[in-house]
Amino acid sequence: MQMKYFLLITIAIFCTAMFPASDGASQEPNWVIYNTTNSDLPQNYILSMGIDNKNNKWLGTLTGLVKFDGKKWIVYDKKSKKDIQYSTVRSIVIDSEDKLWTGTWGDGMAQLVFPDGNPDNPNAAYKWIYYRNNNSAMPHNTVKTVCVDNDGNKWIGTEDGMVSMVNAGWGVGGLKWKAYYKYNSGLPHDAVYSIVVDEFNNKWIGTFGGGLAKYDGLNWTVYDIRNSPLPDNFIITMVMDKKQTVWMGTYSGGLASYDGTKWNVYKTSNSDIPDNVVYAMAVDEQNNLWIGTLQGLARFDGAKWTKYDLMNSGKPYTVSSIVIDKYNNKWIGTGEGLAVFNETGIKK
Repeated sequence: MQMKYFLLITIAIFCTAMFPASDGASQEPNWVIYNTTNSDLPQNYILSMGIDNKNNKWLGTLTGLVKFDGKKWIVYDKKSKKDIQYSTVRSIVIDSEDKLWTGTWGDGMAQLVFPDGNPDNPNAAYKWIYYRNNNSAMPHNTVKTVCVDNDGNKWIGTEDGMVSMVNAGWGVGGLKWKAYYKYNSGLPHDAVYSIVVDEFNNKWIGTFGGGLAKYDGLNWTVYDIRNSPLPDNFIITMVMDKKQTVWMGTYSGGLASYDGTKWNVYKTSNSDIPDNVVYAMAVDEQNNLWIGTLQGLARFDGAKWTKYDLMNSGKPYTVSSIVIDKYNNKWIGTGEGLAVFNETGIKK
């Protein structure tokens, strides 16, 4: 098990291909690449992303959080009384109130807060509110995913357990926590890497070792390699599409989907998926699935696969995160920078 954790981190960081440095004028009209050589992006490894209500892009990197409004790059580091310290931002979620929450690699969950109430000011004061295992019910300080359900409650998946955080209406700081482990619930494994919510507020929980679990608030249903067509019990990422089909990206078994009745499995052996290691997914307005793998990016419309060669480089590259903005631009996080793509030309 420890070897799988080590390999997952090592592959993600070191197996990406180099992007050629270029400026916007020389790039194709449907591709733009941002990295430290041609922009103010402070760090090239983009682990996670989110888009707020004003279409600002929030990027989680190996060394903190970055905001990009289309023109300016603003870095939000973790600050202490001594030297500047950094947090690896593994996941980002923006709730219905446009509040930003991050899951970090070893530093718990954090909310970014602007005391003066003006986050659009690039010089605005800010602070982090941290939830760790020494000041909350957080079971582990390595947070793999943060999900907001239909009632606004947070569901946090960590390396060692899952926890729900509910605003109990007790005023500032009035929170109700509940922790879920394999020993005290139907959770099949304590390492929770991905959580999505369907239209009925069911939680679909992807574990790294125990397969998939569905939790309706009372009952648990587990799907693993023994009782279902799920190809791999190690689930890295998940997404819910517009037809309420759950898509699961796995560590070595490719891509799986489940619509409540039927399973489908897509591997390199039976489809044109670029690789069987799937790190990221997103769904566009036409319900196309965009898949980021160890060896590149693909789109799947349910019947046809389309692979994309970033900037016609001819080299494989690892895609670690994908988000799609309101103009249908795909923002693609990699180990060597941020790519923006739109089949019909990038729109602003």
